[in-house]
This record gives sequence, C-alpha cells and structure tokens, in this order.
Amino acid sequence: MRKKKALINITFSLLLELVTVISGFIVPRLFIVFYGSEVNGLVNSITSFVGYIILLETGAGSVVKAALYKPLAEKDSRMLCVIVKSANDFFHKIAFATIFYLIFLMIFFPLFIATDFEWIYTASLVAIIGISTVAQYFFGITYQMVLEADQCSYVYSIVQIITVIINSIVIVFLINEECPIQFVKLSSAIIFVLRPLALGAYTKKKYKITSRCYVDKRLINQRWDAFVQGIAYFIHSKTDVFVLTIFTTFNEVSVYSVYAMVIAGLSAFINSIDRAVRSSFGNIIALDEKNFLLKSFNTYNTLMHMLATICFSTASITVFNFIRVYVRNITDANYIQPIFGILIITAEFIYCLRSPYNSIVYAAGKFKETKMPAGIEAFINIALSCILAPRYGLVGVAIGTLVAMSYRTVEFVRYLHNNILEFSILDQVKRFCISFFNYFILIYLFSDFEFSVSGYISWIAYALVIFICASIFTLLINFLFDQNNTKNAIYKLFTTLT
Repeated sequence: MRKKKALINITFSLLLELVTVISGFIVPRLFIVFYGSEVNGLVNSITSFVGYIILLETGAGSVVKAALYKPLAEKDSRMLCVIVKSANDFFHKIAFATIFYLIFLMIFFPLFIATDFEWIYTASLVAIIGISTVAQYFFGITYQMVLEADQCSYVYSIVQIITVIINSIVIVFLINEECPIQFVKLSSAIIFVLRPLALGAYTKKKYKITSRCYVDKRLINQRWDAFVQGIAYFIHSKTDVFVLTIFTTFNEVSVYSVYAMVIAGLSAFINSIDRAVRSSFGNIIALDEKNFLLKSFNTYNTLMHMLATICFSTASITVFNFIRVYVRNITDANYIQPIFGILIITAEFIYCLRSPYNSIVYAAGKFKETKMPAGIEAFINIALSCILAPRYGLVGVAIGTLVAMSYRTVEFVRYLHNNILEFSILDQVKRFCISFFNYFILIYLFSDFEFSVSGYISWIAYALVIFICASIFTLLINFLFDQNNTKNAIYKLFTTLT
C-alpha cells in the first residue's frame, strides 16, 4: 500500500508541478509585457510581504502533521477528530490575525515602500492578494495536512491542478482584454478561495470528521520548537525579496522573480516527490520499523541526489538561453545575470540535496532537538543578505542563501547520524562529493555547448539534449563511485513505476 500510494501521489504531484510550471512561464511574462517590470516587481513584493503572515503558523503545520501519523496508521478516528479540531481552532486564530496584518500592510506598504505608486493602487492590491491567504487558513489548511499525512496528497494535487488551469485561462483572457491589474488579481483570488472549500468538504466526508469533540491545545505544544524550523524555511523562501525590496529597486525584484520562477519549478518537482515519500517515512516511524527505515532512506537518498543533480545541472546550463527567449523585447531591466543565476541555482541545489534528511527529522517530530541549527541558518541567511545586498544586489542575496543552505545541510547530516539513523558519515560525505563533482563537471562540459535557440521550441529541444546527456553522465558517475546504492535506487524506481 505504501508503494502504491507513493506512486499515485508522485504521479499527480508531478502533473501538478508540470501544470504549475507551464502556468508560471505564461502568466508572469504577460504581467511584465502588459504592466511592466516595475509593476511586476511590486506584485511580487506584495505577495512576499503578505506571505510573511505564515510566521504566525510557522511550526504548527509540521507538528500537526507529525501528530496525525499515528492515529491514521492505527485508524483511531476519535483522536483524528481531536487533532483536526485543535488544529482548526489554532488556524482560525491565524486567519483573524491575518486580517489585521493586511489592514496594517494596506496602510503602511504604500506610504513607506511603494512610494512611486498611488496609495489606493497599492492598498487595493494588498487587500486582493491577501484574500486567498485568509481563506487558506480559515477553511482548508488542516484538511490538506490530513490528506498528506494519510498519503492521499493526490487529492490535493487534483484540486490544485484544476484551479491552476482555470486561473491561468482566466488571467490570460482578462489581460488580453486589457483589464486593470486589480480586477485580474481579484478574479484569481476568488478562484483560489474555492480550493480550500473543496478540500474541506472532501476530507470531512472521507474521514467522517466531526466537530463534536474537545480541543487539546497540548497537541501543538511543540509548535514553538518547530517555530524556529519554520523561520529558517520562511527566510529561505522570503528573505531575498524582502532584502531586495528594501535595498534595491522593484526592477531588481522583477529580475529575481524570473529566476525564482525557474528555480521554483525545479524545487517543486523535487519536493513533490519528497512530500509524497515523507508520509511513508512517518508511517514507518509510527510502526517502529527501524531496519526498514534505514534501508529505505539509503535508497531514497541516492535517488534524490541523482534527480537533483540532473535537474539543477540542466538548469544551470540552459537557464540563460531560456531567459533570453522569455524576456525578448523587454528592455526596462537587465534580466541576464550569469553570476547571480549560477549562485542561486546552486543554493537551491544544495537545499534539495538535504530534503531526504529533512524528511526523516520532520517525520520523527524532532523539532526541539534541531531548532538551534535552524535558527543559525536563518541568522546567516538574513545577516549576509542584508550586508551584501546594498553593494552587490542580486549576487549579495544569492551568496547569503548559498552559505546558509550549506551550513544547515551539514547539520542535518550530523543530527540524523547521531540521533536517528546509524549510517556512516563517510558514506554521506561520499554521496555529497559525488553529486557536487557531477554537478560542476556537467556545467563545465556543456556551458559552451553551441545550440541555436530562437524560441521556446528550439529551447525545449536544447534543454532535452542537455537533460539526456546529464542523465547518462550522472548514471555513469554514480555507478562508477557508488554502485550498490545506485543499483538499489534504480531497482526501487523501476519496481515502483511498474
């Protein structure tokens, strides 16, 4: 059942990421072309600032999901209802706090940050972009966690696929009709409000969840330990836009958003597999299958390293040709930034390499024990970014992210070795060395590869050639230096798919 569920989840997760990536390529370009780089940067900054409200729920989501594994594995419906009601009670408070935060943002963001735009123009965008955030916390976030913890995240993926497709069609239509940006974003927000409502209705019916139970606030006692973990992720995903907004221009934010779009697509592909497998690890840990956990981790870790190496080396080689095609005829900002591009892609590569370690730690609920390294990671990221951004701009925030990601990755390996899995540190060092050697050699060998790229079709052909070469090279390198784990990973992948 674990294998079957994992395969279904991965399939729909990958389909969701494919749809999201296609939408992510189409919609932002339309915003840049029709509204300009500065307005696109403004929208990305507002979206990032609105997203800061996740600080209030930071940690709670991971704790709730960790608490759900055991009652779901044991089919304890009474405890499941208690956890859901307790989580809903907490997230409803987050929703009300979000409303007050949005009011604050509506007043002060136009006055002190977006001073080049009219107050009503910016304030209305803040309110509209914030609508779906409130709906997520008030109606659907708990039910999404239940589905993910029960290895049924494919349901969430299906609902998300439908909403992303509808949203993209509506946005393309409205922009081509030259509608104001506020109307476009409002239509998008209304569509995404329907998603949590659908998830809630489905989950309540499937698991027979009732509100006729008590709230147990002790269930999220570890929330403050997990809070620091969430801060690190928050800073990883949000601090760059924040720092660029404060120290540079909205044009720089727009440039960053284009690279972030590419990186987000790659990370989403890797993380979709990670999310699908993490619930399996949670189930294994809940049933105390220690030997199987170690064997599964080694296989999964090798597979994820190979996938990340193939995807991110391909991205590093092909990203600039893609961006030249993507922003052709757009001259209000310099979107070709080679040093920044390589640095930020490498930072995200390291972030994805650590995902198997992160999955085990979170599935085991080890939040208190790992909060100190998370806090240090967050500090390194934001401190270096703030120091370097005023002078080096995009490159400065990329360096801050890269250093922070590297530190925390080492800490994940150390903690997992000392406290959860009895693997060899030397084997893990070897695994990282293979991946880094593979990644940088591929970039060196293929960066000067000549291929005429004049449009999206020719770029896809170019990227496909690089992807195939990277896949073959990666398999050869891994078979050469780590034959046993590579054989196990390929066999596991093959048997899962068949």
